[in-house]
Amino acid sequence: MKSVEFKAGETILREGEDGDSAFFIVDGTVEVLVGAGGRRVGMLGTGEVFGEMCLIEPGPRSATIIALTDVTCLVTSYEEFVGSIEDNPERAVAFMRVLVRRLRQMNDLMEKIDPNRRGLRGFVRDCQQAIAPAVPADPEVQSLSWTMLW
Repeated sequence: MKSVEFKAGETILREGEDGDSAFFIVDGTVEVLVGAGGRRVGMLGTGEVFGEMCLIEPGPRSATIIALTDVTCLVTSYEEFVGSIEDNPERAVAFMRVLVRRLRQMNDLMEKIDPNRRGLRGFVRDCQQAIAPAVPADPEVQSLSWTMLW
């Protein structure tokens, strides 16, 4: 891991850009924005992580991250992460806790915006039904999605 610093107001990650690294906030606060309008969905501070999905599967960023204050982070790449969990499996468990916490937060958010309060599972079902006739689902992805949601 290496240490990186960002000034207040600086964009650290942009939604949609390819990524293969995650950031651990050593000091400072960042803002999390999603969508074309840059809707604020949260703030993260010292001791929290962002960009973590790219450590499981490198790919497009799911949010834009902007430094609200001067920020110091430790950054790790996909390759470094995989190597470290092979050497120390407890790190994988700690990392999975972060992912599960974020999934729970997303479910809570989905319940708040859905008048029927069906949560993320209901939202995923609606999406599957809406695209089912047009796009055949990848069975591996579909079964993994349901496994994660139940």
